[in-house]
Amino acid sequence: MKALKQYAKMYIKLKAIEEILKDLHPTVLRELRKYPEGKADFDGVEFHLTKKVVRKYQKDIEEKLKELRKMIDGLKAEAEQNGLVEITEKETFDASIPRSAKEQILAKVTEYKQYFGG
Repeated sequence: MKALKQYAKMYIKLKAIEEILKDLHPTVLRELRKYPEGKADFDGVEFHLTKKVVRKYQKDIEEKLKELRKMIDGLKAEAEQNGLVEITEKETFDASIPRSAKEQILAKVTEYKQYFGG
């Protein structure tokens, strides 16, 4: 029980901090663009601009890619049916905060309250 309570407490803090970081992201990006080469260092945290690439293929190529994905999925399913796949299971867990109680739970974290004016 002790580990569950400690995990829950830290998890709530983590989610609160993630919300703050998500809100700060656009402002930080805007500020970072003003630095030479898009690089900065504050309190030992290194920031640098990166590029995300999104590829949009022509319709005919996209259709071919879909066919190939279907073939790959078919091969995977066939291999599993024939017992040619080694499956290893490992027990783990997931944690989440219900959406209906999210604001109320995160508001318990001091930094969250201060940042979002609660």
